[in-house]
Amino acid sequence: MNTYRLGRYEILGELGRGAMGVVYRARDPIIDRVVALKTIDLAFTGAALASFEERFFQEARSAGRLNHPNIVTIYDAGKTDGVAYIAMEFLEGTSLREILDEQPPLPIPRILEITGQVARGLAYAHEHGVVHRDIKPANVIVLRNRRPKLTDFGIARLGETEGFASERAGSPKYMSPEQIRGDVSLDGRSDLFSLGTVLYEMLTGRQPFTGENVTEIMRQVLEHTPPVPSVVDSHVPPELDGIVMRMLAKRPEDRFPSVRSLFRELRRVEENASFRGNETGHGLIDTRADTDAVAPAPRPPSQGDKTLVMSAARRRTDWRRTAIIGGALLAIGAAVIIPLKLQFADANATREAASKATRPVVAVAPPAQPAVEPAPGKPVEAVPAAEPPKPPAPRRKAAPKPAPVVVEAPPPVIQAAVQPPPPPAPRAPETATLLLSIQPWGEIYIDGKRHGTTPPLATLEVPPGARRIEIRNPAQPSYHATITVRAGETRRIEYLFRDH
Repeated sequence: MNTYRLGRYEILGELGRGAMGVVYRARDPIIDRVVALKTIDLAFTGAALASFEERFFQEARSAGRLNHPNIVTIYDAGKTDGVAYIAMEFLEGTSLREILDEQPPLPIPRILEITGQVARGLAYAHEHGVVHRDIKPANVIVLRNRRPKLTDFGIARLGETEGFASERAGSPKYMSPEQIRGDVSLDGRSDLFSLGTVLYEMLTGRQPFTGENVTEIMRQVLEHTPPVPSVVDSHVPPELDGIVMRMLAKRPEDRFPSVRSLFRELRRVEENASFRGNETGHGLIDTRADTDAVAPAPRPPSQGDKTLVMSAARRRTDWRRTAIIGGALLAIGAAVIIPLKLQFADANATREAASKATRPVVAVAPPAQPAVEPAPGKPVEAVPAAEPPKPPAPRRKAAPKPAPVVVEAPPPVIQAAVQPPPPPAPRAPETATLLLSIQPWGEIYIDGKRHGTTPPLATLEVPPGARRIEIRNPAQPSYHATITVRAGETRRIEYLFRDH
């Protein structure tokens, strides 16, 4: 039987098709490994072909440097018979697109788990100078061990630069505004926006930007602000509204400064939220998945992604916290028990000395003389009756002895209990309290410094005096006000952003 080959790879079957080429399931006969082979038709000539080949191998090299549990591994890249190909890790799992299409809405803990792990992979890629540019549910593969992996790094850039419009036709729903405008210099905040659209869809079951055609979708991405997720679905926790809407801000500077900062915010929500007990998720990092993961590429492990590994660090922190609290309790117990023990020991010693000083002297009588046995054969002589005792002869009165010197035992030393110092008097409040009620949501800036998003932010402590307040919503003009507050005062700030 004839075996179709592409380069050295034996084609085993077809996995999918797109405008840029076909994805095959193939086998590398040299090391007997099954791979996913993504092909790109080199439909260029002359200088255009040379330019495309240069960018193709540059993107392949950039993606091939990434070695992370949440990123598909690139094994090889090459070209043969007018076809360029990338050999990558073959993933046995289901795309997030299929999961969202076939299953009911995912539980909130599972949504945070998927989003957090995808964010880990993106943060690692961004720190290595690689921007994905095509974050969408179809490019997130969820393995059978629950771990999500990002695919197609660098492929989107090739499609954009060479105008593969049909390849990108399904992606504008997840593209950032700067991508649609055609900005040349994109950074990780573009991927942040795309991940925000995926998170919005997982939470609400619908895409934030829709339309009858590509032009209408692009216009919505540039101009439309979708309703907050908790308005679309009341089961969405309000603390996620601010995170999602900040990710979907039209201006990159209004989003999270990095995917790593997004990850930290997701971790904070996961640790503080009340819904954690409603589903048996494994957190932003599923440590059980490590035992079932597909073997990584034979390359030295990267040292770049240290901050985002949560579970082991959290366990180490809990252990240290327990040790510190236990040591403090032991020290307090020793400080209280040892003085009491010394006090009781002194009291016992004093009582024992006193009892010895007053103990009566008991005279011991000499032992009685044994009776004399009579000799055998001799009569027993009668014992005369005892005469009454004669009064003792008067004795010369002895000189009086000196009185004994009584040495009194010193009084027991009783250690007084150390009284704790009295609690300090309550101090007068040094700050004022702002009660925030912003609809639908807004970024709070006090004197030019960002303090968070409301909701979920509801109260804020500020120094007394004149304070300059700015509330930003990327879809609306910002609200500005200057207020003067006194220490201990509570001031309520309400504002409603209206559509223009």
